[in-house]
This record gives sequence, structure tokens and C-alpha cells, in this order.
Amino acid sequence: MKIDQRLLQSTSRQDYATINKSIVDKLNPPNLYRFFCLSLYRNDYYKVRWRVKDLAKRTGENESALKNFNKDIEAVLVRKKYPVPINHPIYEFTMRSLYCIPPIEHPNFITISHIFTKLDLEIKVKGYYIKLLLIAEDSTILLTAKELSEKLKMGKKVVESYNIDLYKAGLLKYLSKGIELIPKELLLSNDTAKQCKVWNPITAKDLPKITLSYQ
Repeated sequence: MKIDQRLLQSTSRQDYATINKSIVDKLNPPNLYRFFCLSLYRNDYYKVRWRVKDLAKRTGENESALKNFNKDIEAVLVRKKYPVPINHPIYEFTMRSLYCIPPIEHPNFITISHIFTKLDLEIKVKGYYIKLLLIAEDSTILLTAKELSEKLKMGKKVVESYNIDLYKAGLLKYLSKGIELIPKELLLSNDTAKQCKVWNPITAKDLPKITLSYQ
């Protein structure tokens, strides 16, 4: 597949990443956190040119832990493949991935600071916390552990264990029925977020940014 070089531009880490609420049920907690890390390195066109080993380096995992990532992540984004020349006696090129991060779905999204990556929590717990942020209303989830586990399609004991980890980290507190999230500086205002640019290969110009708004 031939891909315009502008879309392949690399970028340094962004200050935040947006996550659409529509994907809450499409990825398990570890992959949801990996998706967040991937999104932090998007370019202006919401594209990320990375290898799985690059992602593993950012999440602090062994590359083997991400063996199914490319297949699983296609539930929420488009992954395009493109050839890269290599110095090999038999093969002239290898295939690399260009991850196309979904555009913002106004108003149903959240904006998370890059500071989230610095928390000393397991990846699965971080991904679970993102799920909680996606379903919370005013940082509150008025569900019992059993109800929450059913909503997220996770085991009740797992939910209870992750809640304890988040409580110890100061990111959650228990209510008489339910929980309250305490993301502090981790959850940013959605006004911070910028929609992706759209490249028109015919005119070789950026198309106007379109932001959907629902009244």
C-alpha cells in the first residue's frame, strides 16, 4: 500500500490523548492502556508509525506480551501496512504498520494527560481505570462491585481487586453504593483537545477540521 509521506510523519510525545467512549467495551484493560500510550504519539493527522516493540518499550512490557495486539487493536482503529526497504540477502523490504487513531467523537470522549503513564500501577489496572473514566458521570459510578463487573464484563473479584489498587493509589474512594473517581490532574478538560487534520491526496492540502457538536 502506498501511503502519503505526510501521513507518516513522526512526532514526539503529546501532552494528552483522547479516548472515545464508544470503545469502552471493545478492548480489554491492558489493550485499552496500550491504545492510550499509542495515541500519545500521534501526529497531526492522528497517525502513529510504530512497531510493536516500540509500543512495548513505552508500556514497559516484554514484546511477547503484545503478540496479539495488532489483531485486537483493529477493533477500534484501522491499521495500514506499508513497505520499508531493508538490508537483507533475500528480502528487499519488510512491512510496517501505520495506526490510524480514530478522530474525536464529540461530545462523547475524555482527555487524559500523559502524566497517567507515570503512575506506578500495573498496566491492566491502568486500563481498568480508563474504563471507569469512560463510564463515570461527574466522576461517580453508582454501581455495586457486582453490577460494575457485569457492566464491564469482568469478574467481580477482579473488579474488587483493581478497586483496592486504585484506592491505595488515591485514585478512587468508596461510597455507600458505588465509587467516586479522583483523577485530579490526570483527567483534562475536553476543551484542550484538538481534532485531527485531514489530508486530501488530490489537492495535496489539508482539509478543514470538522468538529461535530450535538445540542
